[in-house]
Amino acid sequence: MHDYKDTSVKFDDPITGATEDSSLYMPYDLLPPSNNWVANSTRRLSRIDLQKAITKVKRFVESRFETDLNLFEHTAPVAFQSGTGVNDELDGSESKSPVRFTVPNQFVPRGIAPKPLSELTPEEQEEAKRYAMDCEVMQSLAKWKRIMLDRLEVDIGEGIYCSSTSIRKGYKGDVTHSVIADQWDYEIRIKEKDRNVETLKSYVNKIWKIITDAEDYILKEYPSIILEGHSTAAYRLPKDITFITAEELHAKYPNLDVHGREDAAVREYGAIFIVGMGWPLKDGSDPEEVRAPAYDDWNLNGDIIVMHPLTGYRHELSSMGIRVDSKSIVAQLKHRGMDDQVDLPYNRAVINNSLPFSYGGGIGISRLLMLLLRTAHIGEVQCGVWHDEHYRMVSSCGIDLIPDRIVDLQSKENDSDKRMHP
Repeated sequence: MHDYKDTSVKFDDPITGATEDSSLYMPYDLLPPSNNWVANSTRRLSRIDLQKAITKVKRFVESRFETDLNLFEHTAPVAFQSGTGVNDELDGSESKSPVRFTVPNQFVPRGIAPKPLSELTPEEQEEAKRYAMDCEVMQSLAKWKRIMLDRLEVDIGEGIYCSSTSIRKGYKGDVTHSVIADQWDYEIRIKEKDRNVETLKSYVNKIWKIITDAEDYILKEYPSIILEGHSTAAYRLPKDITFITAEELHAKYPNLDVHGREDAAVREYGAIFIVGMGWPLKDGSDPEEVRAPAYDDWNLNGDIIVMHPLTGYRHELSSMGIRVDSKSIVAQLKHRGMDDQVDLPYNRAVINNSLPFSYGGGIGISRLLMLLLRTAHIGEVQCGVWHDEHYRMVSSCGIDLIPDRIVDLQSKENDSDKRMHP
């Protein structure tokens, strides 16, 4: 959260119905400052042109994955069988646990509902559950991609990328967060001797080059993304990204919390890559970010974070890292009190050195689109699921969310006044 308090937001908006109580749903200071609302590109790009621009950015980035990173596209799963250790447990908390469901694997004639289990005999219940599978919605492909590198027998320096969409039920929607998480997941096979910070930085620089080139490309294709004469018009991503360790960041801004120091750093440098996220800091402070213990090596990972020109605060684009080996996975599981998970199939494969050494990560597709297309809300470049109160709040700023349903708000009556369609 940034330190800007926008007191000009209409708490009692007769158009949207937003009230002062709306701030109980989402703090108003998460919204872009009111003087930046007019710079939102959705006020200049038509809805159709916005979708075309989204497609152009995706195609540009994916083509560069193939040429710059030696990746090829691979199909992606949407769910995993539970209990295998393959799914991403995010920060390991119950609130961030995956959406779970059961596949009965029963043949039921079309149009005929099966009897509830409670109405079946014990023998029939056992029969009904014989082929049932407990499954969970994919949260990321961090571990699965490493399995695929082994299956495909890719060469050193070669890898895969996937376009994945997951459900993050534990995330509360705001300007940059959605329960729908779409990202490019990628994984590259490396040698064991290349498990070091130099390799990590080399790949970060390659990815950063793709991102900055994508900015140049899309602004040339759609110059009206920029509002000429506005204070944000001169904003461009720096051509070089600044590397800083979590320890250095903490030492540089000792009186700020995690997001406060990241805000301060991106305002100073434009774009940073924080190296080493997961372990507590040397002074006993909490980690820069809590990380799952079984995919990234916490000494060899990090995040790309920039400043979004409209929101004015930190904007995380990507998490990535060199993957755990047999030693780091055991140490990290032990630190998190998850020793009981060492025998999950995936974790045991890492411990037994049965999987290739690799580097990989994820780049938030909608996060990158929100940045490059200069929209004021992630929901303007993806179809999320938003509470009615969310629609009311952001509509007062002229934000045009892509809806998942028919949204009947009074603001729709004045929609034509809030958007300009070329």
